[in-house]
Amino acid sequence: MLKILSLSLCLASFSLASEVDLNTPSRAVQSYYDAINEGDLNSLSKVMVKESYDTDVQVYALSIALKNKEFHKTLKQYSESETAKQSVLQAVEKKLQNRKKRDIVINKEVPIGKNRVMVRFSENLKPKQLYLSHHPEGWKIDYLAGRKTN
Repeated sequence: MLKILSLSLCLASFSLASEVDLNTPSRAVQSYYDAINEGDLNSLSKVMVKESYDTDVQVYALSIALKNKEFHKTLKQYSESETAKQSVLQAVEKKLQNRKKRDIVINKEVPIGKNRVMVRFSENLKPKQLYLSHHPEGWKIDYLAGRKTN
C-alpha cells in the first residue's frame, strides 16, 4: 500500500511539472511563462540558455536579497558555492510559486537574423518581447540573441 501511495505521489508531482515545448519560438515563450507561473526552475532551465537562466534567477533572487541581509550574503556566493546556489534556487522557486500568475498572448514572431527570432507578445495586456536562438534541442530564450551583429 505504501509503495502504491509513493508511486501515486511521484506521478502526481511529475504531471504538475511544466511541459517544455521548444518546437517554435512562440511555444518556447509559452513554456517559459508556464515554468515561471508554476515556479518550476527545472523547466525554466530547459527553455533558456544558461547565461539567460542565471540572469533570471539572480534578478529574482536580488528582489529577495533587498529585503533579507542574510540572503544577500548567500546570493553573493551563488557562482562559487553549490550550497549557496541550491539555497538561492529554493528561495527563487518559492518566490515564483507565491507570486501572481501572468497571462500572455503571443502577437507575432519576427526573424532578426540567422537562427534568431524576436517574439512580441502581451503580458497582462502590457506589450513585451523576448529574444530566442535556435539550438539542437529547439528554440530557447536567449537575451543576447537580440544584440546587434555585424
